[in-house]
Amino acid sequence: MIGIATLGLSAMLACLVMQAMASVIAANYFARHSRRPLGPQPWRTILLQLSTLMLVLMAGNLVQVTIWAAVYQLFDAFEDFETAMYFSGVTFTSLGYGDATLTGRIRLLAPLQAATGLMMFGITTALFIAAIQRASTKWAMEHPSTTLED
Repeated sequence: MIGIATLGLSAMLACLVMQAMASVIAANYFARHSRRPLGPQPWRTILLQLSTLMLVLMAGNLVQVTIWAAVYQLFDAFEDFETAMYFSGVTFTSLGYGDATLTGRIRLLAPLQAATGLMMFGITTALFIAAIQRASTKWAMEHPSTTLED
């Protein structure tokens, strides 16, 4: 049981490192591009920036799901990697459908992964909200007499 807990905590740490890397890449991208003027069609610029930010952050989350799927494969928890990915995705997002489950001692990994997913999606959400707030503020400063619908 200690070995499984240690492996689970190691996977959590790997996910934190991955989230930090994706967050830094995304934040740097947004900071670089947010210094530029929005241009004649500011909504397109903002849409591109937020879409890129979302893709980078979600790619980081997908890598984390893959890390956990690899852990499950180490224990031969599922017949194939596709099922391990499915279970990992369902657990990471805390959907928990229940159609694929872990058995035995490795069941302890699922709550660790669910907790990790909740924390990592919280970080993703916080970065995305911060970017929206920053874009909205920039829009208001550059176009004081317009709204996003214009």
